[in-house]
Amino acid sequence: MSSGLRDLKVWQEAVALAGDVARAVHACSRRETRQLTDRILHVALDVAARIAEGYERPAQPERMQLYRQARASLAVLETLLAAARHAGLLPSPALAQLTTRATVVGRLLGSYLTLAERSDPG
Repeated sequence: MSSGLRDLKVWQEAVALAGDVARAVHACSRRETRQLTDRILHVALDVAARIAEGYERPAQPERMQLYRQARASLAVLETLLAAARHAGLLPSPALAQLTTRATVVGRLLGSYLTLAERSDPG
């Protein structure tokens, strides 16, 4: 992994989000909710992974596609967190922290996409 990726703010935030999700779901995961908490963790990891993969793609269209997929995965994560909130599966403070971090990642992704679209010569 290049040091450039580790310097990428959106990647740093997405990795932190995935770590926070892992801690939150591990702390309150029960056998009867394992499927939902596993899905939440999988999607959170997917956001960071797609950002990393996009960063490493040399072609602008591929990079943009992966950043858009990361944004779509983030929307899925926010939906799963909302369902977990309604079901009372995660404590409110943890959900608030995860939602705040997801919002930061979403804003950063949006900024990267806007910047990339503006710099696209096509």
